[in-house]
Amino acid sequence: MIVASHNKGWKIITQRSHGLLAAMIAYQYDIKLPNEIIVPTLIAIAEHDDGVAETLENKNLTDAGAPRNFLVSDNSSKTELKQYLNVMELATSKCQLNALLTSMHLNFIFGGINEENDSKLNLFLKEQETNRKQILKHLNIDKKYSERLYRLVEWCDAFSLLICLDKIQPEGRKMEVSESPDGDINQVFYKDEKIISLEPWVFKENSFTVFYEYKILEQLKFASVEEFNKICSEATVQREEFIFTK
Repeated sequence: MIVASHNKGWKIITQRSHGLLAAMIAYQYDIKLPNEIIVPTLIAIAEHDDGVAETLENKNLTDAGAPRNFLVSDNSSKTELKQYLNVMELATSKCQLNALLTSMHLNFIFGGINEENDSKLNLFLKEQETNRKQILKHLNIDKKYSERLYRLVEWCDAFSLLICLDKIQPEGRKMEVSESPDGDINQVFYKDEKIISLEPWVFKENSFTVFYEYKILEQLKFASVEEFNKICSEATVQREEFIFTK
């Protein structure tokens, strides 16, 4: 869950909304992939953070009762695996390529974490490594090809997060996105308010529109996750649109 302070309270963006924005960006990326590859890849991008109802997760409220941004640690010594087990079950039930890319994303998330004291996470990561090797063999896909596909997933995920977290610098200042599928480093910047450009340009169209949906919660503190979920479900859905232009 992405949470930002707002002059009326809290701005709440679900990870699912962020994932959909990432898929919109991926859909426009000018990469030549066959239908049986690009469609599962787009689905993996859209659904890589699914798996739980975010507003019903106790960990998504701080000790003070405020909505917790996903970047704010809950100081737990163990990783809650429910979401990741669920998202892998969903991905695996669709197709092996979807499962492969989703598993690679989880490895990307946890790859730099010291899991020595978290035996369940350690076992989960080892199982995923084994599963990825089996899928590559079964699909007859080499590791280099799968890594290029995953760079598309990660690049679009990173781009979407820059937008949702409002990290793109104002006044036309440029910043890096991430390593692209072809190994390039792109720079993103605002041409004007809500008008985004990229150098070098990697998209099929010279101009297109993307969006994410969010809610504003005027209540600042919640006694329980049930109360938070109720208030959030009753809040009005709003949309933030951006125009990408060359």
